[in-house]
Amino acid sequence: MTSLPTLIISFAIIGAVFTALTVWAKKHRNVFWTFLQHFCGVWFVFSGMVKAVDPIGTAYKMEDYFVAFEQTFAGLTNVFAGLAPLFPWLAKSSEGFSIVMIVLEIALGVMLMTGYHRKWTVWLFFLIVFFFTILTGFTYLTGFVPTEANFFDFAKWGPYVKTQMRVTDCGCFGDFIKLDPKISFFKDLGLMVPALLFLVRSRNMHQLWTARTRNIIVGATAALSLICCIQNTYWGLPMVDFRPFKVGADVRERKALESEAKVDILGWVLRNDSLDRTVTYMEPKPNGYTYAKEYPKSQGWTVKDQIQTDLYVEVDGKKIPVTKTKVSEFAVEDGENGEITDDLLEEPGYSLMIIAYKLKGRQQMETVVTQDTVWATDTIVVRKDSIRLQRRVASVDSRTEERQVFIPDADYAEKFSKEINPLAEAAMKAGWKVYAITTYGDAEPAVDLAKRTGATYPFYRADDKLLKTIIRANPGVVVWKNGTVVDMYHHRHIPGFDVLGGKWK
Repeated sequence: MTSLPTLIISFAIIGAVFTALTVWAKKHRNVFWTFLQHFCGVWFVFSGMVKAVDPIGTAYKMEDYFVAFEQTFAGLTNVFAGLAPLFPWLAKSSEGFSIVMIVLEIALGVMLMTGYHRKWTVWLFFLIVFFFTILTGFTYLTGFVPTEANFFDFAKWGPYVKTQMRVTDCGCFGDFIKLDPKISFFKDLGLMVPALLFLVRSRNMHQLWTARTRNIIVGATAALSLICCIQNTYWGLPMVDFRPFKVGADVRERKALESEAKVDILGWVLRNDSLDRTVTYMEPKPNGYTYAKEYPKSQGWTVKDQIQTDLYVEVDGKKIPVTKTKVSEFAVEDGENGEITDDLLEEPGYSLMIIAYKLKGRQQMETVVTQDTVWATDTIVVRKDSIRLQRRVASVDSRTEERQVFIPDADYAEKFSKEINPLAEAAMKAGWKVYAITTYGDAEPAVDLAKRTGATYPFYRADDKLLKTIIRANPGVVVWKNGTVVDMYHHRHIPGFDVLGGKWK
């Protein structure tokens, strides 16, 4: 498995090769500075490229930060509380911000390596690294902030508890590798060192080729990066998929593996507010609970966090590491029957999953005419000693009432009625299982969407982050068989069933 140390070593090796070529071409001014340029440049190019294949994933991460910042500033009682409404507005443009950030990151890497406008480049590099440090620092430091406290209530900070973090990871390398927030923060603090060095000694930086050539290279890099981002966002699915639901992934097997994984508890972080003390207690043997004897609850000690091993499964007496993914949270519910996750994953034949993690449209009030029927009961004598009760309509009154309905956007509804629904109907006729999944919040709008587009398949519910992880399209179509993802399609490229059925027989 790729790790940050492995990446750093790789960046250093590539940077050293580029440094040797630059020295050989006699374009350097200082070997150390040249190496720093290439090392940081390679780092930024790679970091941008692994995000450029999936800009929507970066956009989702930005949305997480915007939500966290909104909650943080809204909890203030000073003038900065006025910043809170800014973040929901920014969240609406998260995809655009994501693309700009990725293109800038890749271009900046090339700018460093070529020595493009040195003063502009070093200031831009410093500002971006500083910005990243703020983000990763916020991510990590919220682990010291109790859930009920505000980030700026420093007096309420306590021991580090990982589950308290408002954002689980920074997304520095997209889905290629997930870094622990603490590691991400110190990684960016480390990058601040060359950023500051470049600021004070930019004249030591090398410049390759002529100014015109550098302009062309940087401009071409930015243009190609922009096209790549747009292709992987608006025109189609990610060209390289690092997600756990990629084509070929056996989700059923992976979910079973992650559900079996366990950890060993090595120790505890304990807190006593009355004594204002926080201690770390290591168990003599893993998974023990001997801490309670020395730090009893009756004396005010509470558990703030556990010190655990990484997840693992035991195979033939050996502990095999397991990385937890979003697959472990794969859960789908039917409004009537409850959770149906296992039924979907154990479907032996082909199934068509239609994902719509955000129904596009608007809510409006609609006037509905309702018929109120008043019934009367007549007593009818059948025989001398027998009677029969018979109901009859006494009156029918009409009344109007207003109710809220969901009106889908015209192009969004058309995508269902003209492309998705015909595919679904043909698949059902061929014996495929067909269903759609929306978020819990869109359960009621989904009923209106189905009525207005003529959808005859059921709509299930799941967590929005899960749906966004499964496919980067809204709507999108995923083909499953026996718990395995065998194909998926962006809404711009939905095939007819003649193509799909011919491919998967």
